[in-house]
Amino acid sequence: MDSYLSTSIDLSKVNILIAVFFCLCWLVIAKPLRLYYQSSIRFSAANGFFALSLVLGAQQYAFADANLWVVADLTLLITLVMYNLALRHLLVLPSDPGVIRWLTLGAASLAVLHILGVVSANYTSLTLLLMALFMLITTAWMKYRALATAFNNGIGAILSISDMSLVLIVAIKSVMWMVDQREDVIAIPLSSKNSPTLMWVYILLIIFINVTAVGTTVSRLIIRMKHLAEHDQLTGLLNRRAFEVKLYDYFALYQRYNMPFSIVMLDIDHFKKINDRYGHASGDEAIVNTARIFKSSVRQTDIVARFGGEEFIILLPGQNATDALEVANKIGHAIRTTAWREDTPPLTVSAGCADVTMVNSQDKLLTLADDALYQAKRNGRDQCVIATPVKPMAAQA
Repeated sequence: MDSYLSTSIDLSKVNILIAVFFCLCWLVIAKPLRLYYQSSIRFSAANGFFALSLVLGAQQYAFADANLWVVADLTLLITLVMYNLALRHLLVLPSDPGVIRWLTLGAASLAVLHILGVVSANYTSLTLLLMALFMLITTAWMKYRALATAFNNGIGAILSISDMSLVLIVAIKSVMWMVDQREDVIAIPLSSKNSPTLMWVYILLIIFINVTAVGTTVSRLIIRMKHLAEHDQLTGLLNRRAFEVKLYDYFALYQRYNMPFSIVMLDIDHFKKINDRYGHASGDEAIVNTARIFKSSVRQTDIVARFGGEEFIILLPGQNATDALEVANKIGHAIRTTAWREDTPPLTVSAGCADVTMVNSQDKLLTLADDALYQAKRNGRDQCVIATPVKPMAAQA
């Protein structure tokens, strides 16, 4: 098969050019475009170190210098570490400094021992190869789990195929070396001594790994933009538009499966006086504190949103208006007994409650809860009111 894939072009140089190309591409993504700067810089560095390892691998055979094996293998290990760090930052995963620290310390110690003549070049390269294999396995598994969680198992597997393929190739080369210990199979860098078939596989893997990294970057950007479009910037809660989409979905479930729910509309009392007396920064602080209490006072399945200004709304799946009133009273108590800043009176909220059995559309449900809220304000504020149904309470067909 190698005869069909052989070419007059030095494929190792093609690999180097591809690595340099992606190094520059990631720099463009990081600098002018400013997209995920930290991740893009690390992806660029990974490709740069990879290109260097390829150059050193080619020189290894030109000069027959065993020390170049060690330097090339060490450079490739750095490549894999940078790739791992780039993925961690991009996928918003916690750093694992322990593994990186021990790998770095072990590789550096091994290199020093080799320079001092304590450890042979073969043993050093084999150990670095096994370290690289460990880093590859760790990275591939980390990437798959993160993408499977963010999307689904299928997408996670597809985007991790190149990483897993590289794990398989390096594992095979490790076994071949330990069994055979021939010089034409021990180099980690993709040297010209590799067969054309394997070199083409490497070329495709390099391209696919970078393309999937770009795709992951774009997908993370889309997810981030979607999050910003659906969430309030100040509180991190859902905004009105996103809440109305959720409300529409729950109303459709009620109509089809008779799954009840209720809503609570809340408003911070005398909020304008807070802004006038303490300033808008303090007003923002009051809103953030109130949102935090709302979120901590309800179930994880409940939906809390900032409806506009100092007004909030909560959707309570499976709850009727009486249940919603209990939740609203609980929230009101938490607000009035929690200081939002020192030397200031506590906040209070007014609330209006309604459930889906009272109306025949989601818009009317919002109107009903809003009317109940303003009734609570007319009654003297710092209280909760259940809305009056606009029609006989009956299940929707």
